[in-house]
Amino acid sequence: MNDNAKSVKSRLALSASALTQLLAAVACFLGAFVLPNTFREFQGMSGTVLVILGFVMLVLGVLNIIFGRQIGRLMSRAGKRSRVVIPREGIGFLAIMLTLAVGALMGHRNMPLLVFGMMAGPFVLNGAIVYRMLKGIRVTRRAPGRAVAGEFVGIEVQVANDKKFMASHMLEVRDRITGKQLTAQRRDDEGTVTFVRVPGREQRIGRYQVRFSDRGRYRLGPIRVSSRFPMGIGERGQLFQDTTDLIVHPQLGHLLPRWVRQQKELSESNDRRHSRPGFFDDEFHRIREYRSGDNPRSIHWRSTAKRGELMIREHEQNRQSDSLIILDLPEQKDWSREESELAISFTASICVEQTHTSSGSRYLLALATKQPVVISSRSPAGFREEALDALAMCSRSPRASLDDVLTAVMLGHDLLDERLIIITPRPDQAQAAVERTVQLLTRDTFNAATQLSIMTATHEGLQDLFELDTVPDQRTGEDAATPPDAQESAKTVKPDARTTQGASA
Repeated sequence: MNDNAKSVKSRLALSASALTQLLAAVACFLGAFVLPNTFREFQGMSGTVLVILGFVMLVLGVLNIIFGRQIGRLMSRAGKRSRVVIPREGIGFLAIMLTLAVGALMGHRNMPLLVFGMMAGPFVLNGAIVYRMLKGIRVTRRAPGRAVAGEFVGIEVQVANDKKFMASHMLEVRDRITGKQLTAQRRDDEGTVTFVRVPGREQRIGRYQVRFSDRGRYRLGPIRVSSRFPMGIGERGQLFQDTTDLIVHPQLGHLLPRWVRQQKELSESNDRRHSRPGFFDDEFHRIREYRSGDNPRSIHWRSTAKRGELMIREHEQNRQSDSLIILDLPEQKDWSREESELAISFTASICVEQTHTSSGSRYLLALATKQPVVISSRSPAGFREEALDALAMCSRSPRASLDDVLTAVMLGHDLLDERLIIITPRPDQAQAAVERTVQLLTRDTFNAATQLSIMTATHEGLQDLFELDTVPDQRTGEDAATPPDAQESAKTVKPDARTTQGASA
């Protein structure tokens, strides 16, 4: 993790309520131990009451610091949009003010108290200016609905200033990113865009990039817009309840030559061919001379007139059988999470490759999870999207049953020449499940020797068949499209999120 990321993660800031409670606690303790020496009215019971109030306010302030994020989320859900935060610079500023106030009270001097009053003016002025900066600000987000794990995704943020004359300066937009895939210690992260200046009645567009390391469903939002302009000693923010769901597909790879060769051999060994309807059943191959026994309907008359002899169209019948893919996702101690993710990426790559190159009439993917999932389609694009969405959301389960999935697949298909591809960490149980299902459904037409392929979903079983694509660790060329008034940040959302803060220009 780089230094920028460390500085962002270690940023010190207090909410105004927490700081007020801590200052109230300090004031109560000072009143209990300092004022009795000057004013007799604060001796006895009054001092005890002040000490009790000081402890109460101190506990509230500490709890507010510890659970501040959770309290902020609850307040945002309740409809509270505005929040005041005291940054590290403001905390130092207030510490100096508090020191001057304590010195003035204990030393009975007016000069420190006068300086205290002079320092309070800029603090109040900064809060008023920040309030005016955020008034009339609208924020919208434009994000894709789907992404791929390991690849950068550009998120566009647009800020509009509805004020007539007053420009807004140094607006920091933080877009919250949440998902179950993030660790319990840090369940969300943020994408950050800083807008240096947004003139009145104008808008600015900025972008940040995010790279998700894990597949699954994520949520972008709500968006928080804040500013510290001009002195940076006080920060005020507004919350916009604009959320977008983003599905992250598994990381893809490429199938190695051994896989292609193995599937070709299995397809050629299946000697039972059946003509099936489809877009690719008869593909044009060439025009050749007419031979005895050819179908006269295939004569190409234009070429015949040009050549002066009979010419016919020659077609090749597509006899490629459909491949039905079954992914088994049981919960096993000897099957690591890395191996299960590799099996999911392998399955996703097969589905994508199949829709690009296969000429089958039907595409099918079945998942053995807590509840069996069967996706079947004749449209390559539709199947590809549904399959990748299902693989993005699937998870391992101790209740994963291959028998239920195989029964659902075989009831929906005759399996005359279709080939079953089972990807599982338990190949022996998969073979037994296929035999039980075939006997139960009395499918004598299914030949396991030529129509069944069982892939062991481990590193050793897949290393010669599949390889993940390497994604370069660099951002796309969107920097040139970013306006000078907006700076972006790039991040990787993973169990330990890495954030790179964009510098203002």
